[in-house]
Amino acid sequence: MATVTAVTIERSGPAIRMALAQHAPEDCARFESELRDALHRAEDDLDLTGVEVVLQRWHGLTTMAANALSEQELAQVAGARSGRFTGLRQRNGDGTWLTL
Repeated sequence: MATVTAVTIERSGPAIRMALAQHAPEDCARFESELRDALHRAEDDLDLTGVEVVLQRWHGLTTMAANALSEQELAQVAGARSGRFTGLRQRNGDGTWLTL
């Protein structure tokens, strides 16, 4: 089994911006704009919910960009898209795993 090292990104504006600059620079301006808009709204209503939503969304997107799928994972995704689920694993409600 191959060893996988995942890139971990802190869930903060500066950390997300830095990771985007490295892994998805085409998305930096959109992230900054969305975060600044949310911060501006929070300045008016003192509600940080919008800021948290933006950070959560972009943290997930940035983490995915920083941790590209392996060739094997890409093949599994392609197979699933074509209706082939053999070899994929499904977690059951009781916590056990079933290999399809």
